[in-house]
Amino acid sequence: MAKSTPYLKRADNGIWYVHWTEDRIGKRVTTREYDIANARKILGAYLLEGGPIASPRLSKIWAIYCEKHVDVKMATPQSAHLSWKQLRPYFASLRVSDLNQDAVDEYVTKRTSGRLGRKVAPPTVLRELVYLRAALRFCADRGFVSAKYVRKLQLPEPGEPRQRWLRDDEIARLKEAARARRKQKGGHRAHRLSRVERFIALALETGARQQALLDLTWERVDFEIGTIELDVPGRRKTKKGRATVPISDALLPVLERAYAERICDLVLDNNGAIWPGLQRVAIDAALVDESNRSKKRRNPKATGVSANVFRHTAATIMARHGAPIFKIAKILGNSPRMIERVYAKHQPEDLREAVNLISNDPKKPK
Repeated sequence: MAKSTPYLKRADNGIWYVHWTEDRIGKRVTTREYDIANARKILGAYLLEGGPIASPRLSKIWAIYCEKHVDVKMATPQSAHLSWKQLRPYFASLRVSDLNQDAVDEYVTKRTSGRLGRKVAPPTVLRELVYLRAALRFCADRGFVSAKYVRKLQLPEPGEPRQRWLRDDEIARLKEAARARRKQKGGHRAHRLSRVERFIALALETGARQQALLDLTWERVDFEIGTIELDVPGRRKTKKGRATVPISDALLPVLERAYAERICDLVLDNNGAIWPGLQRVAIDAALVDESNRSKKRRNPKATGVSANVFRHTAATIMARHGAPIFKIAKILGNSPRMIERVYAKHQPEDLREAVNLISNDPKKPK
C-alpha cells in the first residue's frame, strides 16, 4: 500500500486536519484543534503511532523519555529503569489519554496489596509514579504528545524519614560478622578485606551514598592530603551532590590495607549489588531474627539494614556528637535546611538553656 507522508491542513471551519493519501486516495482525520501548536503535537503523536490519531501508548512515551533523557542525562539511570520494570505490566499498553486518577488509584492498590509484583509501601509506589509523570511531562514539553493529557494526579504521600540508625554495639557486631563470614569462606580470600567490610567502613566514615561508593576509584583517594573525592570527573551534576570528604582516623588504616590488597581501580572491586551481602551480615550479627532468611531464594529477605542506613547512621552520630548542621550538610552533599529538618532533634543542647527557663526564671527572687 502506497502511503504519503501525513501533513496538516486547515479546513474552512478553522479546525486542523491531518491529510495523507493511500493508493492515490486522499484521506483525512480531524485533530479537533483550532490552534496550530496543539495540532502539530497531535500530528507528532500520529506519526509516532503510524496510524489513526490516538494518544500514544505509555510504552512509547517511556521509550522516548529513556532515549532522550534517562540514558543520556541522568547520572544514575538504574533507578528509573527499575521503576519502569514495575510500571510496565500495568501501564505499558495503556494510552496516554487513559492515564487518569482511576488508573493511578488501581495501580497503587495492586502494588500495595501485592497483587502486582511484591507487596510494597506507598512511598515506593510514589517513586515509581513520579518517573511515569516525569516521562509524560517531558514528552508533552517537546511536542510528542498533547499537553492536554498532562493531568493533575493525586499520588501517594511521601513517607516519614527513616529513623533506623545503628548504635555502637550494632556497628561492632556488623563488623565482626563481616570479618567472621570472610574467615569462614577460607581460601585465598580469607586474608583480603571483603567488599562488605570495605563498604561498611566507607559508608560509616564518609556518609556517602551507595552509588558514590560503587563508583569510587583509587585515583580519587588522596592519601597525601587525606581526602576522598566522591564526585566522578565529568559526571553530570544533579541535586544529589557528591562531596570531597576527609579520611577519618578510623578509616585510614582500612583504606591503606584495602589499597595494598587492590585488584583493580575500583575501591569496591566492581559495581555489583552490595545489598545481598549486607543482609547476610546483618542476619549473622543477630540484628534480625534468623527466621527472616529466605529458604527458597538464594538472596536473603530484607533486614532493615540497607546501604542508606549507614548514611543515616553517620549523619545521626555526627549530630549527636555536636557537629554543626552546616558541616554535616557539606559532608553529605545535602542542603543545611534538609539536614536541620531530619537531624536537629539529635542536638538538644542549644535548646536546653531555653527549656530550663520554664521552671528556673532568673528574674525571680531566690
